[in-house]
Amino acid sequence: MKRISVLGSTGSIGVQTLDVIRDHKNDFQIVLLTANVNNDLLFSQSLEFKPDSVCLVNGEFNVDQSLELKRQDIKIYYGRNELINLASRSDIDIMLNALVGYFGMEPTIKAIKSGVNIALSNKESMVMAGSLINQLAKENDVKIFPVDSEHSAIWQCLTGEKINQVKRLILTGSGGPFRNRPIQTFSSIKIEEALKHPNWNMGAKITIDSATMM
Repeated sequence: MKRISVLGSTGSIGVQTLDVIRDHKNDFQIVLLTANVNNDLLFSQSLEFKPDSVCLVNGEFNVDQSLELKRQDIKIYYGRNELINLASRSDIDIMLNALVGYFGMEPTIKAIKSGVNIALSNKESMVMAGSLINQLAKENDVKIFPVDSEHSAIWQCLTGEKINQVKRLILTGSGGPFRNRPIQTFSSIKIEEALKHPNWNMGAKITIDSATMM
């Protein structure tokens, strides 16, 4: 049974990860869940999956939630520093890093230095420090599994292939809200229009990044 930590368990990737684990309970054991501010969802996830620890980075559990978690023998941590410390745990087989933005880079590095394999949704880790992370992974014999859409697609395309025979990779986009909009009208796009993604509810930042092809 693989011991799993999920950083960002209340976001889209984290929720989907728990959906998968829910269907394979005999294969995985959740030992750590973290969230940014969504104490209610983190609380319900904790009661279901019974991790030994949970961490809220910005926010707090209410009194009733705290008492119930303690009754379940689940340790409660708060703040970024505690998250970083928890990411350094070496008693974990795979850490899913579903944190958003540069915030996810340091936990990735800490986990690698602890010899923990990474299921990486946090692309920003590689954008900011890819060469360092790859070198650390090599030195610590750690595997990095891309799990978010685009970089997982690239990884799966290349798996088993001879790199010197690959000429190009073509990534398609979902189209976003402006797929069929005449390009000559782009200068008049309003923020509200860009936030109306036709397929996904990913939060404002990622939705804007998608709409602008950032």
